[in-house]
Amino acid sequence: MPRIPFVEPEHASPEVRALYESFAGPNLPVLNVMKLFGNHAGLLGVLTHTVGTLYHDPKLAPRYRELAYLRASQLNSCHY
Repeated sequence: MPRIPFVEPEHASPEVRALYESFAGPNLPVLNVMKLFGNHAGLLGVLTHTVGTLYHDPKLAPRYRELAYLRASQLNSCHY
Protein backbone atom coordinates (compact mmCIF):
# COMPACT_ATOMS: atom_id res chain seq x y z
CA MET A 1 0.00 0.00 0.00
CA PRO A 2 1.52 3.35 -1.01
CA ARG A 3 2.10 6.04 1.59
CA ILE A 4 1.02 8.71 -0.88
CA PRO A 5 -2.30 7.87 -2.54
CA PHE A 6 -2.42 7.32 -6.29
CA VAL A 7 -4.76 9.46 -8.38
CA GLU A 8 -6.72 7.09 -10.58
CA PRO A 9 -7.74 8.43 -14.01
CA GLU A 10 -11.46 8.27 -13.20
CA HIS A 11 -10.91 10.47 -10.10
CA ALA A 12 -8.37 12.84 -11.65
CA SER A 13 -8.99 16.49 -12.46
CA PRO A 14 -9.44 17.32 -16.16
CA GLU A 15 -5.89 18.72 -16.32
CA VAL A 16 -4.33 15.59 -14.80
CA ARG A 17 -6.51 13.32 -16.94
CA ALA A 18 -5.29 15.13 -20.08
CA LEU A 19 -1.67 14.58 -19.01
CA TYR A 20 -2.38 10.90 -18.37
CA GLU A 21 -3.86 10.55 -21.84
CA SER A 22 -0.99 12.42 -23.50
CA PHE A 23 1.55 10.08 -21.96
CA ALA A 24 -0.17 6.71 -21.76
CA GLY A 25 -2.47 6.88 -24.75
CA PRO A 26 -5.84 5.20 -25.11
CA ASN A 27 -4.56 1.60 -25.18
CA LEU A 28 -1.80 1.79 -22.57
CA PRO A 29 -2.24 1.77 -18.79
CA VAL A 30 -1.26 4.75 -16.67
CA LEU A 31 1.89 3.85 -14.73
CA ASN A 32 1.77 4.04 -10.94
CA VAL A 33 4.53 6.66 -10.92
CA MET A 34 2.27 8.87 -13.04
CA LYS A 35 -0.63 8.24 -10.65
CA LEU A 36 1.64 9.28 -7.79
CA PHE A 37 2.61 12.55 -9.46
CA GLY A 38 -1.05 13.05 -10.35
CA ASN A 39 -1.39 14.56 -6.88
CA HIS A 40 0.32 17.68 -8.26
CA ALA A 41 -0.52 18.62 -11.84
CA GLY A 42 2.59 20.83 -12.17
CA LEU A 43 4.97 18.03 -11.21
CA LEU A 44 3.13 15.59 -13.45
CA GLY A 45 3.48 18.04 -16.35
CA VAL A 46 7.22 18.36 -15.78
CA LEU A 47 7.61 14.57 -15.51
CA THR A 48 5.60 14.01 -18.68
CA HIS A 49 7.67 16.60 -20.54
CA THR A 50 10.98 15.18 -19.28
CA VAL A 51 10.13 11.57 -20.10
CA GLY A 52 8.76 12.60 -23.48
CA THR A 53 11.98 14.46 -24.26
CA LEU A 54 14.12 11.49 -23.29
CA TYR A 55 12.19 9.03 -25.43
CA HIS A 56 11.07 11.20 -28.35
CA ASP A 57 14.32 11.14 -30.34
CA PRO A 58 16.75 8.89 -28.47
CA LYS A 59 20.39 8.86 -29.53
CA LEU A 60 21.11 5.44 -28.03
CA ALA A 61 19.94 2.23 -29.61
CA PRO A 62 17.34 0.33 -27.53
CA ARG A 63 19.94 -2.35 -26.76
CA TYR A 64 22.30 0.16 -25.13
CA ARG A 65 19.50 1.88 -23.23
CA GLU A 66 18.50 -1.48 -21.77
CA LEU A 67 22.11 -2.17 -20.78
CA ALA A 68 22.22 1.20 -19.03
CA TYR A 69 19.01 0.35 -17.11
CA LEU A 70 20.41 -3.01 -16.07
CA ARG A 71 23.74 -1.55 -14.94
CA ALA A 72 22.05 1.24 -12.97
CA SER A 73 19.87 -1.38 -11.29
CA GLN A 74 22.93 -3.43 -10.36
CA LEU A 75 24.78 -0.43 -8.96
CA ASN A 76 21.77 0.52 -6.84
CA SER A 77 21.00 -3.06 -5.73
CA CYS A 78 17.60 -2.91 -7.40
CA HIS A 79 15.81 -5.91 -8.87
CA TYR A 80 14.93 -5.10 -12.46
